[in-house]
Amino acid sequence: METQDLLAKLDEETKDNISKVLWMHEFNAEEIPDEIIERLESEKNSNEGFGERMQYLLREKLKNPDSFTPNYKNVYETLIKHSKSLTPHQAYAMTFFLGMDSSKGYKSIPAKADFRIPQDDAPQWDYQLGWHFIVGSCIGENGKEYGVQFMFWQYALLPPEIAKHFGLSDIENQFIELHLAVSEAGGKHHRSKPLAIAGTTGLIDYSNNPFDYTLGKNKIKSLSKDSTFPLQIKGWGVDLDPDSGSEIEVDITLTQTKEYLLQGKDGCDPCCGGVGTLYYSVPNLRVDPDQSILRINEEEVSLKIGKFWYDHQWCNGMLPAGNPRIKVLRAANNMNKKAAGGWDWFMAQFKGDRELTMASIHSHEMLHFLNQTGTNPPGTMDAEVSGKYVDEESNSKKVKGTLRITKWIRSEKSQDPDLYPITNVWYPQEWEFSFGEDVPEDIRNFIMIPIVSVGQSGFFANGLHYSEGAVYLKDPEGKSIGRGFAESTGYADPILNRLRLAGLPATEEMRDELEIPEPSSWLKLISFLYILWPSNRSKLKELLSNCVDTL
Repeated sequence: METQDLLAKLDEETKDNISKVLWMHEFNAEEIPDEIIERLESEKNSNEGFGERMQYLLREKLKNPDSFTPNYKNVYETLIKHSKSLTPHQAYAMTFFLGMDSSKGYKSIPAKADFRIPQDDAPQWDYQLGWHFIVGSCIGENGKEYGVQFMFWQYALLPPEIAKHFGLSDIENQFIELHLAVSEAGGKHHRSKPLAIAGTTGLIDYSNNPFDYTLGKNKIKSLSKDSTFPLQIKGWGVDLDPDSGSEIEVDITLTQTKEYLLQGKDGCDPCCGGVGTLYYSVPNLRVDPDQSILRINEEEVSLKIGKFWYDHQWCNGMLPAGNPRIKVLRAANNMNKKAAGGWDWFMAQFKGDRELTMASIHSHEMLHFLNQTGTNPPGTMDAEVSGKYVDEESNSKKVKGTLRITKWIRSEKSQDPDLYPITNVWYPQEWEFSFGEDVPEDIRNFIMIPIVSVGQSGFFANGLHYSEGAVYLKDPEGKSIGRGFAESTGYADPILNRLRLAGLPATEEMRDELEIPEPSSWLKLISFLYILWPSNRSKLKELLSNCVDTL
């Protein structure tokens, strides 16, 4: 295919994502390797190919609905009408309008985690969703402090058997986002828009021993065999904010000082009926000063010290919410209220090589703090948090505490306002924590304060707006006791923008048409009667005894 033909075939946003992951400011087919050009030209990578596969998926769901699940016939028939031709990004965004049967067909989450380290650090292609997430704080030779966020967010567009039906390899079936941000303490927050790439482009690759995971020129790479660490992260992006546009780059090597931390219940957070999350972390990663730099525009900074944190998770039924693969659990779900949506996640790395990782899932009591766009910020929000405390010897234990939010910041920026409109939603800007005797006294009560005052929000390519950034840890008297990271999601309603991203009319009418129906009174009744049957009641009790501790 001639260069001009390729330019005409690809939409502008796809070309921009391709150019950015190859570290080019503008798309130039002449500078793209021939093997990538060949993949870009392929039928698998065509808009018609993505549309055909989406329509096949939707029709399969119509033919084979899950039991004890609302009827999604109207939703799926509407999506079929609008999915004949889809860009890769549109196909990805459209998956977030699927119903609770969206989790069907992926490899089941096991009832118990049985990790093989370091093999399981590899991306897990057969599950619905996964990510490699690396964040931390560091100080440069110039004396400045920086916060860094780096993540590969991976989604399997089709269940594996359907992907095989279309001749797609495991990697060709993936859609990956790069999230990259650098905050300058007391200054600016620089964030690239999410760079969103389909595996059919040939720009995603992975090899093992040593671990080498690439998205164009961006990478997560082990520097030794038989061990994930030392680990290099390498990324580049452009902040398109018209007020503070910038080019950012990181090339950071991290060394391991602590053992892997199994989150939740031995790595299940939770694992229940084939859905849930497998999740572990590595805290207290140290910056290698001989192999670590970051760059903001023309200023390249050698890093001398820093502490980072690594999370690896893979899951089914999280985004979008999905059904368990066991009927009695589906029936039981119909008795529950629909989740409020969203969460707040935190990691804290204290002086003395001690860490806390914790999360608070949004409850219905928090709804009046969400989607707030008024002139005044919300009031004080109180919530419970739970997670793990890790001592200096890598011993860990479950902890519970309380969170109070009294300070908020309005999100008035976007890294690409045309694609991700500004939400003007209020987000938390300071967090106060209190724990009991399970946590050492000197860090039992502390405050998280962002290292920048301008906000640290961004977007996922599925339209989800979130805040993520480095924070100072201070005791109640204001004394510095460490560094951490704070993440908040679900404060802004993503649906209208998600409709746009999926190539659908961004109207209230379309929103209503694609609203996932709640269980009807009849469905609730037959679910209740099914659960009451003695053998089903016993099975449910046994299943929940293995799940409930981690919910």
